[in-house]
Amino acid sequence: MVDRSRIHQWHTKSNRIIDALVIRENNLTYVTAQNGDIPITENQGYGLYYRDCRFLSGYILKINGETPTEIQSSDEKGYMSTTMMTNPNFIDLKGVVIGKETISIRRDAIIPGCVQETISIVNFNEFDVHVSLTLEFDSDFDDIFTVRGISEKSGGELYPIKYENGLLHISYHGQDGHMRNTKVMFSPGPEEVDNGVCTFCLVLKPHDEKKILVCISVEDISPGERPGELHIHDVGDELKKIRSSYLATMECCSNIITSNNVFNKVFLRSMADLRMLHMSLEEDRFHSAGVPWYDALFGRDSIISALQILPFESGMAKSTLRLLAAYQGKDICEWKDESPGKILHELRLGEKANLGEIPHTPYYGSIDSTPLFLILLAEYINWTGDIELFHSLKDNVELALKWIDDFTDLDGSGLVSYAVKSKFGLYNQGWKDSNDAILHSDGTLAKSPIALAEVQGYVYRAKQSMADLYESTGSEDIAAGLVKDARKIKSIFNERFWMGDKKFYAQAIDSCGLCDVISSNPGQALWSGIVDTNRAKFIADRLFEPDMFSGWGIRTLSSGEINYNPLGYHVGTVWPHDNSMISMGLCEYGFCEESTALFSSMYEAAGFYPRYRLPELFGGFYREEYDMPIKYPVACSPQAWSSGTIPYMLSASLGLKADAMNNSLTLLKPHLPPWLNYVQIKDLKVGKASTDLEFQRVKDNTLVNVVKRGDMDVYVVY
Repeated sequence: MVDRSRIHQWHTKSNRIIDALVIRENNLTYVTAQNGDIPITENQGYGLYYRDCRFLSGYILKINGETPTEIQSSDEKGYMSTTMMTNPNFIDLKGVVIGKETISIRRDAIIPGCVQETISIVNFNEFDVHVSLTLEFDSDFDDIFTVRGISEKSGGELYPIKYENGLLHISYHGQDGHMRNTKVMFSPGPEEVDNGVCTFCLVLKPHDEKKILVCISVEDISPGERPGELHIHDVGDELKKIRSSYLATMECCSNIITSNNVFNKVFLRSMADLRMLHMSLEEDRFHSAGVPWYDALFGRDSIISALQILPFESGMAKSTLRLLAAYQGKDICEWKDESPGKILHELRLGEKANLGEIPHTPYYGSIDSTPLFLILLAEYINWTGDIELFHSLKDNVELALKWIDDFTDLDGSGLVSYAVKSKFGLYNQGWKDSNDAILHSDGTLAKSPIALAEVQGYVYRAKQSMADLYESTGSEDIAAGLVKDARKIKSIFNERFWMGDKKFYAQAIDSCGLCDVISSNPGQALWSGIVDTNRAKFIADRLFEPDMFSGWGIRTLSSGEINYNPLGYHVGTVWPHDNSMISMGLCEYGFCEESTALFSSMYEAAGFYPRYRLPELFGGFYREEYDMPIKYPVACSPQAWSSGTIPYMLSASLGLKADAMNNSLTLLKPHLPPWLNYVQIKDLKVGKASTDLEFQRVKDNTLVNVVKRGDMDVYVVY
């Protein structure tokens, strides 16, 4: 039995980063304050990150010893940021008093394989100004688990900062044998360097502009590898490739035209952020889960974000499925919570993973990644008709199904449950994976084994979906067995989880009985289809009672529960992705008005965030008490499944249901919200065919016009 007191809390202990500037490309992530600095303070999450290591933990710009005044900043494009600043009052190097706001300072950073920042300074005085510009650098090379406050600092050797041959070197020799280097090159070079503080003495003529180019490069050199050479070079080719990739994403978005210009921006931001979160591993792409804490491969997150955008971009689903299949569990390993057939929870590549101090090589402590893997495969084939992927992953499918059958019924109840075995593992292994997320109404925390409401639904849907695929490929006996299994778990769920006195489903069943709190978990049970039809209205109505619906979305936990905290990670906050899945589930059961209410709340919430970017989560405070959603201080932003929320809710609103194997598209109860009168989708692909569709809101109805139809049938069901 694992001592629960030793199980780590998995949300971060760092200070707020919600207003950070973030630029990112492939596996390199740069997170700064709004003024472009990386503050040199404790417990802060800013920095330059690569392979789960913070290669730059400090970068401060000052002019004559003073911090410039920030005017405006932007990271709109995802791979570049701009900060405009001006000077405070100061005395220059010649003793002349320089009035405030007479010098402009601009920082332009781009991230094509390194960070290149151009610092531009313009003197608007009518006389010469003599200034010193200092750039201070520092690197702690902390593993991301140390930055988050989860693990102690590693004991490698951090070398003194040195400057030689025009290059600032900051190096760390890790206990894992890796040499990690941060190298900074300047053009022109500094006049003086003292322990990471680089000083540039500038004479600014009236209306003269001076530029300093700073190139920050990182290296993670494995034992036996040779370090590369750093040189400032023309990044034009790299930028062209990045822009071309973003352009392809934008072209996909240009196929969706609506009557609401603000919504167009929200949708565009969602898709651009998902492009920004592209990562690659072993030649397969996937979505990083979120910046900066979860900038890695997560099974659950990468599956859900790929699922959310399937109608608009199917390639990510295919590469994600292939990659997760490659890492599918092979052995029984308690340290990693691994068992054969299981889909990973999280893969890390940093020092602590290399040393084996954490089990993330990969770690498999997720009860739901495996059924979600099967659901994504089925939905991918529904949209693409790519049955060859099913054939190529058939061994993985069989192993995943066998894992569900052999390793999840921990108490003989027929329920899918989990119990942590790893000493560094997650006690809770659903999407609400913080230590206090699953609980009883008297405030006591759940004890393993724990069977979650939504996970029973995931398994139900996974088996139903796989039954359809097996039947379509001629394996009727296997299909029949899967249907039987699905019906059994649906029956057990509706019998065991139903709380007759509350007319709602329990959050979970643990070793002590029902976890009888009112939570959002049964909302996701709607998404899977496991809820009995005659009980669905009870669920829909209860989710919109004031204790659950904040006005900005459905809370993770009712405000009436003892453990409710509007800023508790999973005990009262609002998670966009959770609401997107509930919204889709409401549509499946015909509750279009309620689904629209969630769509509207997320759309409106996005308008209060910079760049219309929905964060990982926000506070569960009542909308009536505040005129904006309250920020969660250390939320990841962007976060993949939050970025997928608006596209997924649009799909729900339009009722998009593909069946590429039968060359058909069904529009199930399309229902545009009041603020969206018209939607046009061009070149919507189902299998090898495509169609153009128009949706028009007329009073309270949504009319559909099939403008162009390829070789497919289009059905509209009201």
